[in-house]
Amino acid sequence: MTSTFINTRIGKRTLKLSNLDKILYPDAGITKAEIIQYYLSIEKLILPLVKDRPITMIRYPDGIDNARFYSKNLPKWTPDWIQRTRLGGEDDNSYLVFNDMASIIWSVNLASLELHSTQTKVENLDSPDHFIFDLDPPEVLDFEEVKQLALKLKPFLENYGYTPFIKTSGSRGLHIYVPIHPVYTNEISYNSVKLLAGEFVNANAETTLILSKEKRKGRVLLDIYRNHKSQTCAIPYSTRGKPGCPISCPIYWHDLSTLSASTDIHIRNVAEYIAKGNPWSKFYESKAYHRDDKSNTSTRNVSPLLEYDKKRSFDKTIEPEGKISSKNTGKYRFVIQLHNASNLHYDLRLEYQGVLVSWAVPKGMPLMKAEKRLAIQTEAHPIEYLDFEGKIPDSEYGDGEMWLFDTGNYEIVKWSDKSIDFILNGKFFKGAYQINKMKVNQWLLTTKEEGKPLLTYGYKPQLAGMGTYVPQAKEYNFEIKWDGIRAFIYKMAADVKIFSRTGNDITNKFPAIAKEILDSEPEYAIFDSEIVVLDENGAPLFGKVVGRMHLKGKISISKAAKSTPATCYLFDCLYLDGRPTVNEPLEKRRNWTKIQFNAGKNVRYSETFDDGKTLFEAAKTHGLEGIMAKEKGSKYYLGQRHSSWIKVKVRTELEVYIIGYTLGEGERSGTFGALHSAEILDDGAWFYRGKIGTGYDQNKIKLIQSKLDELQQIHKPTYVERYEEKESVWVEPQLKALVNYASITPDGILREPVFMELI
Repeated sequence: MTSTFINTRIGKRTLKLSNLDKILYPDAGITKAEIIQYYLSIEKLILPLVKDRPITMIRYPDGIDNARFYSKNLPKWTPDWIQRTRLGGEDDNSYLVFNDMASIIWSVNLASLELHSTQTKVENLDSPDHFIFDLDPPEVLDFEEVKQLALKLKPFLENYGYTPFIKTSGSRGLHIYVPIHPVYTNEISYNSVKLLAGEFVNANAETTLILSKEKRKGRVLLDIYRNHKSQTCAIPYSTRGKPGCPISCPIYWHDLSTLSASTDIHIRNVAEYIAKGNPWSKFYESKAYHRDDKSNTSTRNVSPLLEYDKKRSFDKTIEPEGKISSKNTGKYRFVIQLHNASNLHYDLRLEYQGVLVSWAVPKGMPLMKAEKRLAIQTEAHPIEYLDFEGKIPDSEYGDGEMWLFDTGNYEIVKWSDKSIDFILNGKFFKGAYQINKMKVNQWLLTTKEEGKPLLTYGYKPQLAGMGTYVPQAKEYNFEIKWDGIRAFIYKMAADVKIFSRTGNDITNKFPAIAKEILDSEPEYAIFDSEIVVLDENGAPLFGKVVGRMHLKGKISISKAAKSTPATCYLFDCLYLDGRPTVNEPLEKRRNWTKIQFNAGKNVRYSETFDDGKTLFEAAKTHGLEGIMAKEKGSKYYLGQRHSSWIKVKVRTELEVYIIGYTLGEGERSGTFGALHSAEILDDGAWFYRGKIGTGYDQNKIKLIQSKLDELQQIHKPTYVERYEEKESVWVEPQLKALVNYASITPDGILREPVFMELI
C-alpha cells in the first residue's frame, strides 16, 4: 500500500497522520481513521484519567491479525514535545506521558491499539493513587459468574470505606478500580491490597491468587499483581486489540447486569453508552485511606497519621492535629528538631506524600562521610510539624521540649521502601545523604559528602561590662559569677579539648572534667564555662584553681584531682552537632547547654535565676564574687565586651592602714604606683592585706602623695614577706583608708581592692 499523509491540527500541535484508511480490525473493517476519530470524541473523558501517568503501548502496525509490539520504552523518533519519565529503581525504561490529545493521537497513528498506564502519576511515582482488582476468569467460565464475583467485591470493599469503580476489560474479565490517597509507598499499598484480596479469596472458594493457570483449577484469578510499581493496566476508554475493537469502558454498577460479555461495548456502540453520562465522574473525589492492617475486623479507612493521632490527646498537647496535606509547593521540605524527650535526640522529618516521614536520630546528623547514625523510624507527622517547637506536656507522648534545629528544602534522588537518597538544602545542613533500612524500624543514616572542618579552635569569649547595681529582672536573666578560670570546652566526637581564656590548652590539667565531657550527649559542641575549686560550703577558692593550673606531671595532677577536685560550670553553647548557635537567643543557647549534661561530679550546669536582687544578697551572704546579669534574647558576641552581659560584683568595705607604696611609672612617675595596706586584728597583731592599685584620680594621687611625704620612712615591716625593698617605700602606719574588695584569698590578701577615701 502506498503511504499517504495528511497534516492536522490537534490542540497546539500539528500532526502528520499516515495511512488513515488502513484497516486494523479486518473482521469489522475498522480503519485507523475511525480509531483516531473515536479518541478525539472522548477527549473530556479520557484525559483526566490518563494525564500525567507513565504509558506503555501495544502496537499492531499491520492490524490485530499480525504481529504486535509491547513497548514500554518510547520510540527514538518520539517528538520532543511529548513528556517522558522514568520509574527509577531497576526499571530504566523511558516512559511516555500523555498530557494532551495530540500525544494520544500521535501514539494511535503508530497503530497503538492498546494504551496501558501505571497506578502512579509523574509527580509522585512512588505512591499509587488507586489500586486494581482484575477479575481474570478461565476461558470456560460463564461471564455471569464473573459479574456475580464483581457484585460481591463491591460491598466487600465498601465495608472497608473504599469506593470501587468498575469497567469492562474488553477481553474476558472485569476491572475494579479503587481510588486512594497517594500517601503510601508502592510496597505498603500493595501489601494492603494483598491482605484485602486474601480475605476475599478465603471467603469465596471460586477465586484464587495463584497465577499458574494449571493450578487455578477453574477458579477466577483475582489479579492483584498489576499493583506492583512497574505493572500497568489498560487505561479507561482504551481500545483493545481484539476482534470487533472492544473498549475497556467505565460503566455504572447498575449496568453490569445488562452485559453478556466484557466485549459488549465496542467502538461502534460506545458513543451510545457514554451519552448516558460519565460513570467515573466522582473518581478523584472518592479517595480513601488504606484500612488498618492491625485489625481484620476494622471497617474504617486509616490515614497514615492514624498512629500519630492515637498517641496524642489534642485537648492537652500543643502539637498540630494530624491532617494530610494536599498542597503542592513544588518543593519538598524538611525539618530537623532537637527533642528533649525521655531520651535526648534529634528528629529528622522529610515531606513526602502529604506527611512528614520521620526518624529519631539519637546522635544527630552525620557530619563526616565515615560516620554512621542509627535512625529509628517513628510515626509519620503532619506537615504543620515543619515549624513546630514548644513544650509537650508531661505524661503526653514525647513529653519534653522540642526546638527547631534546621529547616529548608530537599531533593529526592531515590526513594524506595528500603533506601532513600536525598540532598538537603537547609540553613546549616547541606549536601547528599542516604538512609537505608536494616530491620523493622531501624535505619542507617550516612552522608555522602567527603566532610569539611566542623569546628576550629581559637574561639574568643564574650566579656561582660561592669555594673554597679542589679538591673531589672524583666529584661535580664541572672547567674552566679563564679570565681574561677574561664574555659572553652570543645568536644569533637571522641576528642575533648579545654582552653583557657588566653588560648592555652589546659585539657591535661583537668582530666576528670575532660572525661565527663567526653561521656556527655553531644557529638560536636563548644561550651563556655568557668572552672572552679569549691570549699566545703560550696564557695569558690580562686587560689586553689590557679594552683591546679600550674601543676605539672601526671602524678601531681592525679593527686590534685583527688585532694583538690575542680568543677566545671557550663553556662553557654556556641556550637552544637553541626551548626553554630551564637546567633540564637540566650534562653535557647542555655537550654541547649543544660540538656546535654546530667549533673555530674565534675561538670555541672550554671543555673539561671529570675530574681537578681535576691541572688545578689545570697552571693553576699555566702561570700561569692557577685552575679552576672544577661539580657534576655541576646546573641553571643564572640571576642567582644558587650553590654548584654553585666557583671555586678559583691564589694565589701574595710578600713586599712597605709604602710607604704610602690614607686610609680609612666603617668604616675614621681608619685606612688600602688599603696601597701595592713589591718590591725582583734589580738592587736598587724596583718598585711596587699596592694591597692586602683580607685585614684589625679586629685586623690596628689593629696595622698603629699600625706605620704610627711610620714617617717621605715624599714619593711616583718609581717610583710613578699616584696623586695627596692620596689617599695615603707612609712609609719598613720594614714587610714577605706577600701572595698571582692573577696579575700586564703592567705589573707584582698582581691580586687579599690581605694575609696582617706579617713
